[in-house]
This record gives sequence, structure tokens and C-alpha cells, in this order.
Amino acid sequence: MSGKAYLAIATVLALVPLLPCGAQGIAHRQPVVLVLVHSSTQGDNQQLGNLIADSFKVELESQGIRVLPSDESAADDSAIASLAEKSHADFALCGMYTLAGSEIQLDARWIDPVKKAAAAIASRKGALNLSFDAVVASLVDEIVEGQKEGFANLPPEQIGEISPLPASAQQPAAARTASVVVDSRPALLPAGGAQKAETSFAPLSFSLGSAPFIATFTALNYFPLGLNISFTGLYRIRVPGGLFGFGLSSGFSGFHGKVAYAEADFYVVPIGIDLSYGTRTGSAIDFFLHVGGGPAVFNAKPTSGNSQTEVIPYATGGVGILLSLIDSLAISLEGGYTCFFDPLSPIMGFAPALSVLVRL
Repeated sequence: MSGKAYLAIATVLALVPLLPCGAQGIAHRQPVVLVLVHSSTQGDNQQLGNLIADSFKVELESQGIRVLPSDESAADDSAIASLAEKSHADFALCGMYTLAGSEIQLDARWIDPVKKAAAAIASRKGALNLSFDAVVASLVDEIVEGQKEGFANLPPEQIGEISPLPASAQQPAAARTASVVVDSRPALLPAGGAQKAETSFAPLSFSLGSAPFIATFTALNYFPLGLNISFTGLYRIRVPGGLFGFGLSSGFSGFHGKVAYAEADFYVVPIGIDLSYGTRTGSAIDFFLHVGGGPAVFNAKPTSGNSQTEVIPYATGGVGILLSLIDSLAISLEGGYTCFFDPLSPIMGFAPALSVLVRL
């Protein structure tokens, strides 16, 4: 066997632990689920039902489950099971919501078409705001976690067996199912927001960014402006409502200013840990925040005299917006703040950064 073949095999084996886990990780084929959402009372906001259905779709697809569309409604578990059988879905997820002021009660039933009964029931209550995505994610995680055996026992999929249900002109206004577009990823956002596909989850992310370093406080005594370059590598995991990342960060910061009666060049190379949390809206736009810190190599080189090098602690943090261009590539704008804790005079400043992010 050639050296290239050995390298290819080793690469595949190294990447296996990084593959996303979910329903596909425990089933020999992709499970198919019919999703239906309706209100417990007539006359409730229909758009709210649509958004909840879309959020169900996002969470199910993130775990490797295919969602089928339907414009029909059903009154009980047996009728829902019949709809699932008609569309050749393996299961059905029926959500019922009750809106009371600014709070919403969401009850979900996981229907097995074979048994024509609920295989799992879960409920959540939360405020109707941007954090409700996390409520839906928690509910879906609880249900799917208990269905691993059912996923593993699914029969092989037959070609052409899955066919979406026809639209029903008699559907009540309060009943609504997930509106699915192939390879799209809608989320709990207002209608008309930008949406992008999530074909797979990439756990690794690497970013390279640059920013001006705008000095503040005592650092202004030495220099007004510097340069900051950063590189960060993160391993990300899915959490309810978003993504949590942890990894390493490094970079370079350079300044030219006055020290005592001479001018000097200052160079800082930080090497530390980085923790981040980002939203998972399903659109092309997401938001994130991060904090980090560790040791940094600090060097001061005056125009005349000997340079001095020492290791000092640093801390950094920021919030930003992420724009996904394709599944594996994004750009971000961040408002960051960094402090290098020099014993004589801390160097602190803003670093509004533009970064390029690659997901693997």
C-alpha cells in the first residue's frame, strides 16, 4: 500500500470522532418525521404556530432527522398516526401551544404510527422572546433522546416511498404544520428573515482577524493606536438554543509610542484559552460573545538601549455578529476589548475586528 493510501486512511480515522452525533448516528437510515403544530384555542396568532413549527424543524434536522410538510390537521393520536402513514413518515411530532400574556405553554406528543399512540410526551413553559428557541430545543432534545431504540429499528427505506401530503383547503386557521423547503433551515424568527441551509454540523472552527488597537486610560500616555491580529481555533458543541465553543487563541499586537524620554516599539504575543457562545438562529446571520485569557509575551524595544521581555497575563472579550456566506465560510464583525496587565502600567484598549471564519 502506498504512502498516500496510508495517509488517507489515517485522516479518515482521525476525523471519525468529529462526525456529528444525532439520529443518524444511531440509525441505519435517516428517520422521517411529520410535524404538526396547532393552538389550544381558536383565534390565536397563526404566525406564532408557524414559527414554532419552523423551530421544531430546525432542532430535528440538527439531529439528523428529516421533516415532512403537511397542510392537514388531525384531532387525536390515531388521526395523526394515519397522516404519518399516508405520507410514509416514521413518526409524527404534534405540538400544541397555549398563549397566556407573554408566556407560552408548549405540549408535544411523539406519535408512533404503528402503535397509533404517543410514544413520548413533553411540556415546556417559557417567556415569548428570543430565548424561546432554547425552550423548544430542550423539549425536542428530551423527546429524541428517548427514541434511539426506535430509530435503530427502522426498516430500510424504499426508493420513492416518501411523498408529501397534499394541501388541504379546509385546514382550520389555528392548525399548522412545519413548512419545509428542501435544504433550508428556518428558525424562530420573523417571517421574511434570511435563511440558509444547514446540511451538516461542523464542530471545528478557525478564525483569523485583524483590528486597530485603540488605546484607553493609561495606555494613552504611551500610544494612541496600534495593530491587533488574532487567530482562534475552537471545538464547538450544540447546546439548547445555540453553540458553545472552547479552544485556544493567539495573535500579535504591536504599538509604537513613548516610554520615559525615548520612543519604543511594543510587541505582545498572547497565547490563551477562549470560550464562546453563539446563537443558532437558522438564518445567515448569528450573534456571538466570547471571553479569553492567559499568558502573553511582552517585549519593549526602545530606539536606543536594550529591549526588555517579560511574560504578563492578559484578558479579552467581545460581542459580534456573524454572517455565513456558505456552510463552511463566514465573516464576522466584533466589538472587542483587551487588557494586557503590565505591572507598571496596564495596556487596555478597544479592538473592533473583522475576521474570516472557516468551519470544518
